[in-house]
Amino acid sequence: MTTRPWDPANCETHEYANPAGETVRFRTLKGTVGRMMPPIVVTTLPAPGKAGSRYIGALHAERAVAVPVVVPGPLDGRPDYREWGRILDPMKGQGTLTVVEGEWAGRQILCVYEAGLDDLAESNRSHYPGTLIFRAAYPYWVDSVESSVQVGEEGDPVLWFRFAGSFPAFPLLVGASNTFENFTVTNTGDVEAWPVVTVLGPATDVEVINVTTGVRWKVMGEIPEFSTLIVDTRPGQKLVRIDGENSYSSLTDTSYLWPLIGGNNQIQMSAVGTTDDTFIRFAWRNAWLAA
Repeated sequence: MTTRPWDPANCETHEYANPAGETVRFRTLKGTVGRMMPPIVVTTLPAPGKAGSRYIGALHAERAVAVPVVVPGPLDGRPDYREWGRILDPMKGQGTLTVVEGEWAGRQILCVYEAGLDDLAESNRSHYPGTLIFRAAYPYWVDSVESSVQVGEEGDPVLWFRFAGSFPAFPLLVGASNTFENFTVTNTGDVEAWPVVTVLGPATDVEVINVTTGVRWKVMGEIPEFSTLIVDTRPGQKLVRIDGENSYSSLTDTSYLWPLIGGNNQIQMSAVGTTDDTFIRFAWRNAWLAA
């Protein structure tokens, strides 16, 4: 018996989720391109009167991910095919492509659909292979599950480390204090990771410092009881919001929305006017060169 290339034994499963949370899953054939090293841009400077050039630097550029998939057929599968187009429409904004099943499941990349559906030939009634191309402006794959440290009104840390990392040093306290004790997190990824910090008030003049690198950010002003401050440092998504309202102007002039460097990072959070109801969540996703 001939084994079809889309039999489960030969496939992974990817899922694309658009900004509205709508999802479509693909049975993915072997041969995905763009899951390993991102493109590199190398800068050199010619050396006058000498052979060769001088190396200036290099950076990771945006990448295209080409995913060979099994596509619904143009006749029996046309409703599914139309649904794919609606969900993948890049006009909706950036979504996430996640490897959800297979030997290398567990990572995702922020991207938009770029091409593939427009090139499909109506040559099979039910299913046939095609290739979908996604464009990732931020070229790194990240963990599909966050790592985080959470502190509630009892003052005991709730630790969520899906992937390897070090645990915060005790005690990590919230309540009637100007300073929350230092804790350490470990970025085990290949490149910098960018945290998202959530603070449930009351709290005033919230400051978060990466003691390891010496950089900090501070949001001036009061966060009332039951109000929520979110500081998202991720590239392309940087924001400061209180109860959904833009509060970026509340950052001090010397603030820098910093990343976690590779390895251990000692973090310190401080504020005034905190109580036993103050709640903090520090979350990040390790970032990788390859899926």
